[in-house]
Amino acid sequence: MAETERLKVHLVQGENRVQAVVRGQIEVPEAKPDVEKILSKEAKAKVRDVSIVPDKVIVNGTLNLQVTYVAFKPDQSVNFFHDSVNFTSSLDVPGAEPGDDVDVEFTVEDVSLTQSSRDPRKFDVAAVLSVFAKVTDIDEIEILTETPEGNTALEEQDITVEHLVGERETKQIIVSDQFDVPEEKPDAERILNTEAEVVITDKRIIANKVIVEGEVRLQIMYVAMKPDQTVHDLHHTIKFSDFVEVPEAEPGMNVQVRAVVESAEAGLIKDPALFADVIIQLTVFVTETRTLRDVPTELEDEEGFERIQLKVEQEIGTGDTQVVLRETTEVPEEKPDIAKVLDTRVEDTEVTDTNILSGKVLIRGYADVEIVYVSAAPDQAVHAMHQRLNFRTFVIVEGAESDMKVKVEVDPEYVNVDQDGMDLHTEVVLKITATVWEMSQPMVYTPVEVEPTAEPTATPCPPTPYTVRAGDTLSRIAAANRVTVQMILDINPQITNPDVLEVGQVIQIPCPAMG
Repeated sequence: MAETERLKVHLVQGENRVQAVVRGQIEVPEAKPDVEKILSKEAKAKVRDVSIVPDKVIVNGTLNLQVTYVAFKPDQSVNFFHDSVNFTSSLDVPGAEPGDDVDVEFTVEDVSLTQSSRDPRKFDVAAVLSVFAKVTDIDEIEILTETPEGNTALEEQDITVEHLVGERETKQIIVSDQFDVPEEKPDAERILNTEAEVVITDKRIIANKVIVEGEVRLQIMYVAMKPDQTVHDLHHTIKFSDFVEVPEAEPGMNVQVRAVVESAEAGLIKDPALFADVIIQLTVFVTETRTLRDVPTELEDEEGFERIQLKVEQEIGTGDTQVVLRETTEVPEEKPDIAKVLDTRVEDTEVTDTNILSGKVLIRGYADVEIVYVSAAPDQAVHAMHQRLNFRTFVIVEGAESDMKVKVEVDPEYVNVDQDGMDLHTEVVLKITATVWEMSQPMVYTPVEVEPTAEPTATPCPPTPYTVRAGDTLSRIAAANRVTVQMILDINPQITNPDVLEVGQVIQIPCPAMG
């Protein structure tokens, strides 16, 4: 019997990319001044939930927009607001079935805002999105790993796959915290909206467990506890550490972690202070890289085997690097001068371009920094300004080639702004990680059970006519033809008396095979 190996792998059922047009309307919050001119707009799409019906993926998403504008008032101050539009998109993915795994990615290709003719504080949104969905399923498959004795392999190939250890494990966790409103912000009277994003910062395997560390990054919009009840937003980060049990997991294996925010709630408590409760679902895949050598991919004789295409993703490698960005800038003309910097944070990062060369990945992108400061004006009001720092770098990934795929993650590790008169010296440290993979689609053989062939049923031979001669009796005729008297009588009903035969009478002699 030829050797086989049973593998549990993520098989790609199908994938598709479509363009979707998102339309909706956003509105300037009540506490913000009217808009005279839009300076910039940033749009990002995120997944709310995904469902699969046969051969189709249905995606519900949210398009988040951040708008910077010149206010329609004498000082023409620069203001900022954000709003969102929900949308639904569907993709045809032949082979998709309910219960499969699905990864969805959005790319905002274009967005436009048109002021409503009925209400100048409302804007009609039209955005073009690229929506990508990849559907996978976990399947156990037994692969023929050597050429059967007496057969010939017309083609052989080394095959590398990620064998799933145990099962896909999921766990719900709750991340909670109590915290104060930042010093530079007014106290909160009422929470309007809470958005949460989860970022996995570290993952590692110990015996039968996966340790997961991460951050929940909150953005909370609230009404200020002050006479004009202006609307403000604040940001807060909650660190967490938890584990997911995965039987048979061992250090040195590979691990992937998916984290999805299922709900996020923020509220007011005494002091005044805030609380936040975020429910996260963690999904963990532990795999072991296995390379099968000289696997027969084409046999001369395929009897007893089924030849199938194994569509799997093979991770080529991961690399990371640190990027230090330094830039000096001045306060924009429309903003008051700075008396004191209160807070600085990296508000957003974006990868704008990737290019894989042999053994490395070239990456371009930017980091948006928000600087909150006390103005040098007599009222010493708190203002915010934004600064964009562009970066270009590369990450070494052994084995990477131009026709492969890459996923890049950017994680801000440090940000600082030093004030020198009216100049601001910004320093940002980013950790950039690139993971390269390719789709592998080798042909392999799996054993099939051959149903036993039924023994053919003997077809009776036709009777032979015989003419009775002088001296014949049925017993002599039967003995001469290796049959019995009863067999002759069974097919000759005209013989009423077995002891009487007439010379010249024709009777039928049965075939001996019937006996």
